Amino acid sequence: MKASINSVAKKAGVSTATVSRVLNDIGPFSKNTKKSVVAAIKELNYVPRGSGTKKNKSSNGNIKSSGTLALIFCFGLDPERIQMGADGLEVNRSGKVSPDLFLSEDQGYESSFYRSISKGVIEEARIHGFKTITLSIDKNNFVESALIQTLIEDGADGVLLAGEHPENIAELLKKCPIPVVMVDIIANEGSIEVTTDNIEGIILAFEHVYSLGHRDIGFAMTMDIPEYCERYNAFAYKMAETKLPINDQWVYKGQNHVLEVGKWTEEMLQNPDRPTAFLCTNDFAALGILRGAINAGLKVPEDLSIVGFDDIDTAQLVTPALTSVRVCKEEIGKVSVRELLMNLKNGTNPKEGPQCRMRISPTLIERKSTASIN
Repeated sequence: MKASINSVAKKAGVSTATVSRVLNDIGPFSKNTKKSVVAAIKELNYVPRGSGTKKNKSSNGNIKSSGTLALIFCFGLDPERIQMGADGLEVNRSGKVSPDLFLSEDQGYESSFYRSISKGVIEEARIHGFKTITLSIDKNNFVESALIQTLIEDGADGVLLAGEHPENIAELLKKCPIPVVMVDIIANEGSIEVTTDNIEGIILAFEHVYSLGHRDIGFAMTMDIPEYCERYNAFAYKMAETKLPINDQWVYKGQNHVLEVGKWTEEMLQNPDRPTAFLCTNDFAALGILRGAINAGLKVPEDLSIVGFDDIDTAQLVTPALTSVRVCKEEIGKVSVRELLMNLKNGTNPKEGPQCRMRISPTLIERKSTASIN
């Protein structure tokens, strides 16, 4: 039976994380610990996965242009599939989650966002001679120790964590001996974070509808995560700056699903006291607002202007096409790889340094879902 990293750790009397640090020559560990681990590896004839093709350290300790990066996507359950049918926007639940689903070419899912990030990561890694392995995990049901063991067994030199926020992200960052960079995730846990400028994006969206004469503005916020909180806070700031009151009845706070947002919107718009414009934390929320407005008998943008955020593929396929804040998804992936490789080259782990958050500026893409107020 082939020896595993667990058997090496047990033989040497250390943790699997310590074995990984010794294998990757990333401290801290004592000379005696290294001696015990090396002896256990030799005795058990342990061969790490990927070691036959990877030679990522030179004799002087510098990183060569070769190795393996792990791109991990965290996903929740019950994704929605969106398509335009004869009767308008059609939404269905798939009831399953898989990397093939989210990274596929099917534009009906929110796949274009993650697919673009993946493209940027893989292209940048390839330029520097690194290969990329892609993993998908359920954010609500994963054990960080099992994930770390998988990464070690796969011979990953560095990790890029993207997607939705996993429940125990702090434990993962704390225990993982391999350098981790957060890709469009704000965790506030010490690792390097590369994300879009959420505040600038909402300011662009707000100033756009404000310039069109809108003063009664609602907001759709889905999921209580740092990125979306930043976007809502930017909205609240601009409302206060322009001396406009926030009507709580026009603020959606709930599930990140088109169906739920649409139902809430349809009911809210039955009230004669309603907003003339909506800003959204993402395009799925914007599609929900669009669906609800149409079901309520309103015309977009004649009766209601809508601005999304992210600019996924679906945003330009619906009718009317969504005005949206475009996140530079490929660039975020590329910058994340460069930051990770810099740490590998210097032999450092991002979590051991000060909190660092890099923001990539977004742009506003104007389409047909916004117009001057009647």
